[in-house]
Amino acid sequence: MRTAAVAGSFYPAQKGKLDAMLTEYLKKAKTEFAPQKAVGGVCPHAGYVYSGETAAITYVSIDSLREAETVVIIGPNHTGEGSLISLSLDDWETPLGLAKCDVGLAKEIQKNSQLMDFDERAHQHEHSVEVQIPFIQKINPRARIVCICMMGQDLESAQNVGKALAKTLDPKKHVVIASSDFSHYLPSDVAEKKDKKALEFIEDLDTPGFQKALEKYGWSVCGFGPISALMEYARGKGIKKARTLRYTNSGKASGDYLAVVGYASVVFTQVKK
Repeated sequence: MRTAAVAGSFYPAQKGKLDAMLTEYLKKAKTEFAPQKAVGGVCPHAGYVYSGETAAITYVSIDSLREAETVVIIGPNHTGEGSLISLSLDDWETPLGLAKCDVGLAKEIQKNSQLMDFDERAHQHEHSVEVQIPFIQKINPRARIVCICMMGQDLESAQNVGKALAKTLDPKKHVVIASSDFSHYLPSDVAEKKDKKALEFIEDLDTPGFQKALEKYGWSVCGFGPISALMEYARGKGIKKARTLRYTNSGKASGDYLAVVGYASVVFTQVKK
């Protein structure tokens, strides 16, 4: 079992406080956004006080999430531990209880990839996947999870992950979440300009263009690999467009607009925008 590593820092460690916080975020999101037919979405992974409201928008906007059998969560590797692309077979504990791993599905995904390994080291202290799980538990307590941690985020790795998911998953049963923040520690206006450009590539599902622009302009999108993998998965399922539902930054919570982190809610819809 993988025990919670960032409860008490990124989100409340007390079940009651966490449940109340999630209830508030999801209730607010539901007043502004309606569920859509979508195969997955992008969520931020900062502390909930900074990005929880933005994450909630993605979760309430994916209609199939409420009944999904399994949610696949792809996060970037911030720790440098583990394999190039690491799949977890553990159940994950949060203050809301135990999220069960869909072991059979994880093994099928791994069979369809040439790059994924079963490796718990990458997940042991990584927050990018963990912070998504309480939202899933709150919305669909019965859902199982498959957790993927990407140290390799280059185009080849992302395409490998995306194609493996497209070959394995059924959008009627499965939802894919890519965990990523956007610009890091830039003035608010600079971050927004860079991130809006990055989001244009994401909305068009232009994975090669997105990756080339990241390298050319030095955009600090920490989960560009998971986003790219989701883009590839969505295209493999016939999706033509993604929609940005909300873009914001940490300055809205901290009051510091000189060095912000950008956050976006994006859904990969089944119809053109």
